[in-house]
Amino acid sequence: MFRTLDGVAQRAGVPVQGLARLVLKELADNALDAGGEVQVGRGAAEREFFVQDGGPGLHGTDEEIAELFSIRRPLTSSKLLRQPTCGALGNGLRVVAGTVLASAGDLTVSTAGRVLRLDPQDDGSTQVERAGSWSGTGTRISVTFGPGINCVLALGWAEQAQFFTGGEPYRGRSSAYWYTSEAFFELAQAAGARTVRALVAELDGCTGTKAGEVAAGFAGRAAIELSRDETDELLARARAAARPVKPERLGNVGRQPDLPDAYARRTGTFKVPLHRGPHAAEIPFVVEAWAQSASAPHLCLLVNRTPVPAEISFGRTMKDKTCCGLKGCGLSEEQRGIATPVQIGRHGDFGTWVNIIAPWLPKTNDSKSPDLSALAVPIAEALEAAVRQCRRSQRGPGRRSVKDVVLGVLPQAIETASDGGQQRFTQRQLYYTVRPMVIAETSEAPTWENFCNIVTAKEADDGQDIAGMMRDVRGLLYHPHTHEEIPLGTIAVERYERPKWTFNKILFIEKEGFFPLLIAARWPERHDCALVTSKGQPTRAVRDLLDLLGETDEEITFFCIHDADAAGTIIFQSLQKETRARKARKVRIVNLGLEPEEGLAMGLPVEPAEYARTPAIADYVSDAWRDWLLTQRIELNAMGTADLLAWLDKKMAAHAQGKLIPPAPVLDEHLISSVRERVENALTERILREAGLDEQVADAVTELAPTLQRRSAKLHREVARTLAENPVARWTEPVEEIADNLVNNHLQVSEGGAS
Repeated sequence: MFRTLDGVAQRAGVPVQGLARLVLKELADNALDAGGEVQVGRGAAEREFFVQDGGPGLHGTDEEIAELFSIRRPLTSSKLLRQPTCGALGNGLRVVAGTVLASAGDLTVSTAGRVLRLDPQDDGSTQVERAGSWSGTGTRISVTFGPGINCVLALGWAEQAQFFTGGEPYRGRSSAYWYTSEAFFELAQAAGARTVRALVAELDGCTGTKAGEVAAGFAGRAAIELSRDETDELLARARAAARPVKPERLGNVGRQPDLPDAYARRTGTFKVPLHRGPHAAEIPFVVEAWAQSASAPHLCLLVNRTPVPAEISFGRTMKDKTCCGLKGCGLSEEQRGIATPVQIGRHGDFGTWVNIIAPWLPKTNDSKSPDLSALAVPIAEALEAAVRQCRRSQRGPGRRSVKDVVLGVLPQAIETASDGGQQRFTQRQLYYTVRPMVIAETSEAPTWENFCNIVTAKEADDGQDIAGMMRDVRGLLYHPHTHEEIPLGTIAVERYERPKWTFNKILFIEKEGFFPLLIAARWPERHDCALVTSKGQPTRAVRDLLDLLGETDEEITFFCIHDADAAGTIIFQSLQKETRARKARKVRIVNLGLEPEEGLAMGLPVEPAEYARTPAIADYVSDAWRDWLLTQRIELNAMGTADLLAWLDKKMAAHAQGKLIPPAPVLDEHLISSVRERVENALTERILREAGLDEQVADAVTELAPTLQRRSAKLHREVARTLAENPVARWTEPVEEIADNLVNNHLQVSEGGAS
């Protein structure tokens, strides 16, 4: 398949005319992944091109480097290691070597002080000849294409990949959560003679001593020796040792000076279904979109910052002139011709770019074109948001609304409120920074509610919250067994880590007043259920917390209770469904009630409900009960404490899974660590008792008494000086530092005398 141009083109998924562009793109992808400054351009000879990186260079013998550029090169673990890199989807160096072989071209690699002339052979090997020395850094690869290759626009894709190198890269490792059982077994097989521990150390959260803990029991074994059951066990251990990688950690290209200003982002995850084995995979992704006015609609698709060499169609649909249809790479049902619709409006067309960052994507065929069917909705949403921003920016000064002005001055206001990015700030501080700017231009002040709505819509379009901005604390989280109470605000949710194997349920309660009742009755402990409230409608922090808990590897069930009134039904709906601030919860929220028919059946007192205007009522409510809720309501507080506890117990018995019992490996590990801790404590106590620790401590303190007396005379002055130099310190810190020095000096002198 790699010995003829038609075969290479078939394997690469491009026509023969596109092979030069693909070869240089593949080399540019590898160079960008290697790091350092990357250069692409034409060489001195006709039909010669080069790609050079500033990375560490290629190490190994001449023959080992030649093997990298052979068409028989075996699949390696590095290719199966899932990472959001430029080369994640490519056919790699086999396409390069195959194109050179099939077109009778030339290939030269300059790296690590030498220039190597490589000659791919029909038998799959590559001959190598040292052609001189090289004083450059990194690696420079020169390709001269044979006469059968079209070199027009050969550098197009490579230059485009180079263009999207800005922004924030992913700085982590491959995650155990990104592999199905099958994929992890294949990774182990490709790792060959490498040890299990070395393979585990490649995973996020499993480096250092953790690698040894995860690989315990597999000491000295090669990864290729593992059975499927053993790789399943190893994958489960690796997941237990680390947390899933949030989509935001994948990085982004973001807003760049040379890219259109209209920019939007969407993030999320998609699941990879099971075919064999117990472990499914969950893949995080980031979708970025840019838009600018154009004479006709067009789209450039990139994956991990590099162009996708596949046909993508983006044009006005015949039926709906406000839409563009998106086809290709699984974004349409090709057999029925149904394209993914993207709303861009009736007037004006837009040039658009979409970059998808993901550690792995399914493929549509052998040529490795990505199957983006799972991302059709976020791609369309990001494009629509970018187009909306582009339309807003096109409005003339005379037509600018308060919303347009707020969005226009927001970057400057954020810069001011954050002191140039040095400080965090509240949403209300940002509002009072924006307010005079808007008044100066429109003679109209934005209301607080309108400002919050504008900011929320902008964050939804951008796919991320405004960096550095904090929202008010309006909520509380209670952990069973540990009895922690955590106020819920921006910073608390950012820093939150779920305690391992402490609860498998969480109950949202509309009213904070119920917390003391449930805690006093030990209800959270009896049900292994955390409690959360936001004093009314769920805040963004509460919804973010639910999303965060839903992303952990431990199973958890979410419940909600509320009054039987219009607002109560909306509390449940806003927890579960999409809001302007956040997408719908990925986890399912179980609505326990109270519902009107239930309250009436229990004989609870009914109160009249009066509203100045028709209240919002959740979609799940039937028409009959909708009419009832317009005039009547029943409160949870109508139940006494005993009745409330009995009602909740009955609800949990119907919907929950009983007490939390971790899986066998967790129980075993906890038993072993508990035994070790108790043995260590008992032995420590015995050894210290036999050594006469108390007497030794008393003697040492007596010997230090004169020194302590001398230091006491100047202690106040030393503490004052330290606090002046470090104002964030507490007075105890310099005192304890002095104590450390005194004790260390005393022990060193004592040991010297003893020796």
